[in-house]
Amino acid sequence: MRTSIIPYAGKKLATEYACRIIEKLTEYDCTFSVPYAFRNTIKSDRAEYFPTEFETVENSDIAISIGGDGTIIHTAKDAAVLGKPVLGVNCGRVGFVAGLEPSELEMLSRLFDGGYTVDERMLLEISVIQDGIEHKTFALNDVTVTNGAVSRMIDLDVHLNGEFITEYRADGVILATPTGSTAYSLSAGGPVIEPHMKCILLTPICPHSLFSRSVLFSDDSEVAIYRGRDSRENPFVTVDGRRSEAIGEHDSIVVRKADISARFIKLNNKNFYRILNEKLNERMG
Repeated sequence: MRTSIIPYAGKKLATEYACRIIEKLTEYDCTFSVPYAFRNTIKSDRAEYFPTEFETVENSDIAISIGGDGTIIHTAKDAAVLGKPVLGVNCGRVGFVAGLEPSELEMLSRLFDGGYTVDERMLLEISVIQDGIEHKTFALNDVTVTNGAVSRMIDLDVHLNGEFITEYRADGVILATPTGSTAYSLSAGGPVIEPHMKCILLTPICPHSLFSRSVLFSDDSEVAIYRGRDSRENPFVTVDGRRSEAIGEHDSIVVRKADISARFIKLNNKNFYRILNEKLNERMG
């Protein structure tokens, strides 16, 4: 089996765990794909180095991503495009999407005896249309539309399947997958959704109206966000906390369920609600 190893570059501990994982998997005659940036810190005569993380994942059977949720989500989206499963090893503060903790590396043997399952997670396809040009990307957690660095409310129009349904006056809105329901949406007061469900969650951020609550749309819905007529500010769209772009007066953000899914390797038998309870208690501790 050929395994890609994708550690978070900004954390030395992630590289150390990557070396331990390679040492463990070498016992099972694995070969490895590693990003070229780690050629001097992750050394193995069974490793081949590739220029980009995408190419690293492409040249493997499975991907192992070592870091926090951001690192694992980034790898999972590359893996989803390529039809590869991913195993996340938590090296961050919470690790909601991680399938393994550093103390559980002995469980890697389950990759070779069939002692694992693969969870499919819904992705969102986001089309950002600017000056008539469409830019597409995917989100595993969420897409947020906010006022950027300016602490001021904005007006946003929401359309469902081509029809106007409501206007929000708020700090912004979040459109999340069930996986993303435990991320920014949860902090904004949204509900927790079991990650295997198929739906789109809209949560307003600090809405002006006390009666504005989260809304669930079916997975065959198309939700579009436009700048409101009375808004004096251009909103910003951010995908999974990484990509941020200004949206002009005649631009739009269209969100729908993607045709591809992220596939996460699960090596333990913990159910979602047990993991959620543990992670939230860690966050509060």
